Formats: sequence, structure tokens, C-alpha cells
Amino acid sequence: MEEWLARCVDKASRQQPAVAALTLDERLGRAHRSRARLGEAGPQIVESAVREAQMPRKFAERELRSALQLLDALPEFAEALRPRALPATSGTTVLEWRPYGVVLGLHSANSPIWVPTVVSMSALVAGNAVVCRPSSRVRRTTQLVLDALATAWPTGALAIADCDRAGAQALLVAPGIDAVVAHASTEICKQHLATLADAYASDVVLRPYIPEASGNDVLMVLPGADIAAAAGAIAVGAFANAGQLCFSAKRILVHRSVWQQLRGALQDAVAAIVIGDPSDPDTDLPRRTTGDHSAAELAFRAALAAGGELVVGRVPEPGETEPRLVLLPRERLAELDLWRREIFAPVRGVALIEDTDDAIGLAADTRFGIGASVFGGNPADHRRIGDALRVARLLINESPLYQDPQLVVGGVRDSGYGGSRPKLEQLVYARRVHTA
Repeated sequence: MEEWLARCVDKASRQQPAVAALTLDERLGRAHRSRARLGEAGPQIVESAVREAQMPRKFAERELRSALQLLDALPEFAEALRPRALPATSGTTVLEWRPYGVVLGLHSANSPIWVPTVVSMSALVAGNAVVCRPSSRVRRTTQLVLDALATAWPTGALAIADCDRAGAQALLVAPGIDAVVAHASTEICKQHLATLADAYASDVVLRPYIPEASGNDVLMVLPGADIAAAAGAIAVGAFANAGQLCFSAKRILVHRSVWQQLRGALQDAVAAIVIGDPSDPDTDLPRRTTGDHSAAELAFRAALAAGGELVVGRVPEPGETEPRLVLLPRERLAELDLWRREIFAPVRGVALIEDTDDAIGLAADTRFGIGASVFGGNPADHRRIGDALRVARLLINESPLYQDPQLVVGGVRDSGYGGSRPKLEQLVYARRVHTA
């Protein structure tokens, strides 16, 4: 590992005891000051996200709003960390929560404001220090966020490791790193785990690894759905941020009896999406794509070749943004990447279903488990769907992008470990103290 990265980790290690020595309420007070500074820096941060990531202004503002709401909710989340007495056969036993030490945050490009906020502030309020590695694609935006948040904390307690992928791999196994939170694709997270496994065989100390990985969320439209609301939720939930969200709607299941009505509503809803200059406050999607969308285009063309019908959108010119929905042949779903894999682009697959059992069977046939959205149906349907699906979020008659700090984003299976557990609770370990 490069010497400057080692110094970065060492400085965080030396500052961590000072953070842990603060009371929980003192740490929450500092987080409140960080929140104020983030709000002040908000316009500059949003402008940077627009320019650097080509993120539409309205979505960058949504990212900032989500980060500020998370900081507002931290005091409520932190109540779970307060010590409490436990039953004891003699004397007293107290359950308390202790910080791991130094947390490494490996951040994603698609969420340059909210992700560094939730990781760094959760780590610090829990009593840890934190080393954050931004994605190279959104380096400046993430730097502005972390600089604002760091102002309330001891110098070095929130460190920024602006390094390449090799540097990130070195940090993953570095002495002095005590826990890792990674926002990345499932493939990258599994590579991290393989790197850690090799390092553990060489006597590196075990450390919690918390992946926030890929998703392939389902959105169901059942009989009785509000068709306009469902169409609007698909238009936003599938295509916001150019489809580059782990919890966006990626598989659309529609009951055959409502398909024709929904199809027209979807065409209208998607036609209303404004594609243009990301700096324009009215723009929903940028005119030009960012990142590598070659896999998405291959998946799209393979779906058409298999008999899929393009029902919304058009075949775009190379590099253009175009929201697309493809009605997929039921008998070919298992072989189509547009259905089986996470597609990080504004192109989605639709499949028609016969009944709720059919919807459950298709929805459950996935390795991923972030969330599911259901429009229509009845309470019995909702209970059956909830019982059958292994997902961390279930939304009923609500957009996949519903914004609420209490609806914590997380996953299970190939989407992660913790489900919808606040990061604050994942960055501490339990200790029981017994006194005779």
C-alpha cells in the first residue's frame, strides 16, 4: 500500500479514540453541525453533481434532500445504541454497543451525495473513525460532501482516500481497517470477499464486510391498481437517474387483464419524461448517457432478437439516452439478461402474468433481494407476496423511489447481508458487562 494511504489510515486510527470518548449525545451534536454545513454547501454540491456526473439537477437535489433527511433522523436511529440493563441471575448485566474502530467506506458513482453521507455519519455517530474512498467518476462531488461533513469532527477522523482501484484493494485488507462498507455491484463485492479470503489466509485480522450490492427489483401491477399511479411509478421508478439505482424497478410484472390499459398510460407517462441538459431544472434524464452501457445495449438487443416487443421508446443512437420498455416473451425469460441481471441503464423488461401465484413465482425467481413494489391486489395478496419474497423493502401502492429515511435501503442474498438495518446499528458490536 502506498505510504500516503497508510498515513491516512494511521491518522484515522489515532483520532478514533477521541471520537469514541465523546458521549452519544455529543456525537449527535456534532452530526447536527455537519448537517448544517452540508446544507450550506448544498448548492455547490448539486452543481458539481450536475457537471461531473451529468446527474439531472432535480435528481441531485433529491440526493441532497435524502442526505439531509438522514441526518435529521440520526437521533432516532441512535436510540438503539444506548446501553440498557438486562435480566441477571445475580448482580447486574448491561448491554452496550461499541464501535469497531476505523470504517472503510468504498463509495459508488451513482449516489455521490447520499452514500458518503450515510456511511461517514453513521460511522462517526457510532464512535468510529472513517476512511472514505470516492468513485473516480464523481471524485469532486464526493469530496465536497465529505469536506462539509468533516468540519465538526477531529481532523483526520473523517479521512478521504482518493486512490485508484489498486489502492482501494490495498485498503480493504490494510492493518488498521476494522470494518468495511462497500456500495458496488455484486460482482465487485464478491471480488472484495475473495481478496479478503486470501488475506485472511495470510493472517489478516477478520473484519466485518457490509456489502450494499446489486438489485433486480420487481414492480407488480395487479387487478384493482390505480393505473395512472402505477404508470407514473414505473416511469419514475424505472428510469430516474438514467436507471442507475440499485433499488429502481427493473422487472415489471403486469396482470394480463390490465395490460392494454396500462400500456397506454405507460406510453403517456414515459413520453412526459423530459430528456435534455442536466443543468435544466425541468430535465428528468440527461440527453447523453454516462458510464459504460454496452452490457445494457447487448441485453436490449438480445431481448428483441428473442421476440421481445419494444412497447415504449425507440432504438437510440449510440450514446443517447432513451427510456425503453420491452414486452418479453414468457418462455424466454430465463435466458434474457434484461430479466435475469441488474441493468444499470434506462431499459427495462415487462412480463405478463395470469394471477398472483404466477406473479409470486416470477418475482421470487431471482438471486437478488432489495425490494418489491405492488400496485393493486388486496391485503391477502400483499401478505402472500410479502411471505414469499425475500426482500428487504416491500412497498404497497407506492413508488420504488419513495423517499423516507426510515425506509432504510439494504438487501439480502446477492444484494447484501443486513437487509433494511440502519447503518448505525451495523457499525457497532454488542458487549455485555456483568458486575457481581
